[in-house]
Amino acid sequence: MRPETLAGLFGLGGTVVGVGGTLLAGWIQQRSQERTAQQERAETRSSEAGSRGREVARSALSKLYDLRRQALEWKVGMSPQERHEWVETAHAKADEAEMNAALIPQADILRVRLRDALTVARDLFCEDEDDDHQAHRSEFAVDHCIALLSAYMRGDPELPERTLREERTMLEREMRESP
Repeated sequence: MRPETLAGLFGLGGTVVGVGGTLLAGWIQQRSQERTAQQERAETRSSEAGSRGREVARSALSKLYDLRRQALEWKVGMSPQERHEWVETAHAKADEAEMNAALIPQADILRVRLRDALTVARDLFCEDEDDDHQAHRSEFAVDHCIALLSAYMRGDPELPERTLREERTMLEREMRESP
């Protein structure tokens, strides 16, 4: 083979290798950019979800404080009608708090725990309606709900322990949900 042909073949081979390397580098660069863009979109979604979560959690906490104020409005000697209105208002406020908590993203355990704790609170509001005394039981239950949501909002590693009534409510719920 003549040296000119050999030089031409080496030149052609070098060109093919160069073009192949350029295409490979471009493909790798594109994949890297796609991954980076995907991560940025995921971080943005996560940040937006976190922001929405904090917003609805704050709203739910506000509703729980309204519910506690409702518990404190109990007066010894209220008429049966006043007691009934007191309980109805409390249930409406508990529902509002639960609806807001249901919108907190990535908080499945909190939502279940808060639902059980609010069920206990609703039951205790009804019990307090039947007795003519200070409504300390419902106030305690609402304070527990506030503690649950506050622990979540602070980012505590664990939620407060279940109360005995909350455990009983959880067991009753699980029995209803099991086939």
